Amino acid sequence: DHQEVRDRWASRHRVKPGDELGLVAAIGLDTAGGALFAPEDAIEAALTSKGSIEPVSESQIADRLRRLRADDAAWHEEDEHWSLAGGQGKFTLVRVDNGWGVGIGAAASTHIVKPGISRMKDQALAEHVSMRALALAGLPVAETRFQMFDDQAAIVVTRYDRVTRGGTVVRIHQEDILQALALRPQRKYEADEGPGVDRIAQLLRSVSGQTAVDQFVDATIAGYVLGAPDGHAKNYSLMLAGGGVSLAPIYDVSTGLLEARFYRGAAMSIGGEKLFGEVEAKHWSKFAGIVGWTPDRVMGRVHQLANAMPDAFEDALGEVPAKTSGLKELADITLPALRELEKQTIAGLTSTRRTNGRIIVPFLDTIRGARRDTDDAPISWDSAEPEPGTSSKAGQQQKKTKKPAAASEG
Repeated sequence: DHQEVRDRWASRHRVKPGDELGLVAAIGLDTAGGALFAPEDAIEAALTSKGSIEPVSESQIADRLRRLRADDAAWHEEDEHWSLAGGQGKFTLVRVDNGWGVGIGAAASTHIVKPGISRMKDQALAEHVSMRALALAGLPVAETRFQMFDDQAAIVVTRYDRVTRGGTVVRIHQEDILQALALRPQRKYEADEGPGVDRIAQLLRSVSGQTAVDQFVDATIAGYVLGAPDGHAKNYSLMLAGGGVSLAPIYDVSTGLLEARFYRGAAMSIGGEKLFGEVEAKHWSKFAGIVGWTPDRVMGRVHQLANAMPDAFEDALGEVPAKTSGLKELADITLPALRELEKQTIAGLTSTRRTNGRIIVPFLDTIRGARRDTDDAPISWDSAEPEPGTSSKAGQQQKKTKKPAAASEG
């Protein structure tokens, strides 16, 4: 989705602007899922060749992370032919017995490495801890690691669309929801005429059944109580293996509460409301009708996940080595906000913050006010107004929080 990345690829491979099939033929030897693309005269070689793996040291990976942090469009190195979705800077690696390698030609990658969104402080750490919190709360998620390569931090994601069998990396096909609906990436957000809960639930029910819908319901609720803003249609995928279709593990989820000035709500409406702290019983009841659950079942699951998420997040923080840069700030800012969001989400199941049907003071603003009245309030909560076009997030619950426990250095 990164236009400058696409422009550079087109220039490198001498593809005319707008020639998308030409572009994917040039860089499509390792794509998301099982599809492999090549020019017609190179298809046979691409299908029969396994490519090669070029070993790289952790220092070389650190250098690459530095280049990507300095230039967010510097995705590819020479001789690489892979493609991934999204606008965030990233690159692929192959896990080998003695470390890491870079796939050359048609070699299938096994991991995705991201330095994190540059305008958000410690975003790679926040994403890893968020993903681990979801896992600890019992949801199926892609495996992640937070890793330092020399002095460069990154989140390393194990590709769930790759498995290793007999020493060979095998591709498993997937399509994200936007691809499955034949919609362009520009429509990934509901606000940009992209699919919302209703359309996604209909798709999942038609191709996979209610089990996939139920997993989507869990992911939607969990993302809300985590204060995660980016659950758009390209962040949900279908796995296609044999004749079966299933919902892929959760991926690319990060709380936005560390930078709440940017993010005020969820990407998709939940029964007509998006703002964190403002979704109440009437919205969950409408959501229940859309996804085929009873209101009591939905609200029971909301209560369960809202109650579990802060503790799961705290446990995930405790898994990270205590000396990790940004860990204390992530704990000090995000954990109290998650507890506040838990409190308000549960309260909203039986009461309302609305006066004559209207929100007088947005929930996030109540947290900001409370933090301004606290002597040790982190400055990050006292910030400028949100950027145009972004949504709200907030938290609630004033449970006394523990500091993250020191973890092993392993």
